[in-house]
Amino acid sequence: MKTCFSSFRALLGLFGLLATVAAVVAVEPKTASPGDHGPKAIKLVPPKYPLSMGRAGLIGTVKICFVIDKEGKVTNPFVVESNNPWFERSAIDAILQWKFEPRIKNGQPVNTRSEQVIDFRRARDGQARELWRVVKSKNHDKLPPELRWDKPATPKMTLFPVYPFEQLQAGVEGKAVINYIIGPKGEVVRANVLEATTPEFGEAVLAMLDAWRFNPAKSKEGTPVYAYLKIEYTFQTNGRGDVPVSQEAQWILRDLKKKPEAIATAEDLDQPPKPISRRSPVYPTALRAAGHSGSAMIEFYIDENGDAQLPRVVSATAPEFGYAAVLAVATWRFDVPLKKKKPVVIRVQIPVDFKFHESANAEKIPELPATQP
Repeated sequence: MKTCFSSFRALLGLFGLLATVAAVVAVEPKTASPGDHGPKAIKLVPPKYPLSMGRAGLIGTVKICFVIDKEGKVTNPFVVESNNPWFERSAIDAILQWKFEPRIKNGQPVNTRSEQVIDFRRARDGQARELWRVVKSKNHDKLPPELRWDKPATPKMTLFPVYPFEQLQAGVEGKAVINYIIGPKGEVVRANVLEATTPEFGEAVLAMLDAWRFNPAKSKEGTPVYAYLKIEYTFQTNGRGDVPVSQEAQWILRDLKKKPEAIATAEDLDQPPKPISRRSPVYPTALRAAGHSGSAMIEFYIDENGDAQLPRVVSATAPEFGYAAVLAVATWRFDVPLKKKKPVVIRVQIPVDFKFHESANAEKIPELPATQP
């Protein structure tokens, strides 16, 4: 990644890595009925600090939403905030092992929606670095006044783009350059493709920006303001660019080319795949003005670890819905698919629906600069 948004990749020595867990927060309202009480933690397994993040000297914070069921087990944990996607799997892996005494209401155990923030940091902060860093362009002062800022925005919800399936399968590489505006509420309110090797690369990055959330940029007086930024992503099929391509995804692509019969279907399994973690898609910014509902049919693969891989759009009522659905599905996890009690890779299709919720107060959004500063 280049220009106004940069990531750190320096490989540093591993030392003093910590993942801290604060008290679990129950989101459901408390009741005053006698004998009722909230969930109580019995077993809290600390998350593992990913080795690659330790070597790169990177830190991050992940906020997970999940349900504590009537038996005290954790179900459907999903990320609601994360400023470093590389920590998300470790956070979810840990929370799935947690055990509780369930919430008691009117004398009976009930499901409880809860949230947890997990902080991944280094014991000695001197070498700690954030994955994303917002910096001013060298021509920042030439921007329209309404797009200038003094204190930078900081990411609090981030994702990587998804490498478009057809381009990845065909070995097409390239880049996409996007300029965009972050609003005073911390959302990307306007974005435009400046350059893209293929249109699909540009759409993939636009979908990613729709899902990002920021602590907004501020003026000298501390007032939240609009901020103009530019970002560049490189797409390389070996995963060494800015867009990850997992080894499991590369293995599936190899099998699709050399032995497609190795890919199973849901009908081949001992039992249907059960979802473990499913993040909801984000409504595309470009379609908010029209404000209509939509849907997309997504095909993807569940690998031998239960991770969703290589999502692609089969059909969509609008292209933006397809890219938004792909971005969400790429984070999903399932029970390991088994065929005759052995892990297999399966191909599945699933519909994803979008509903538009109109904002109570429509804001007047500045236009992107006519010429690039």
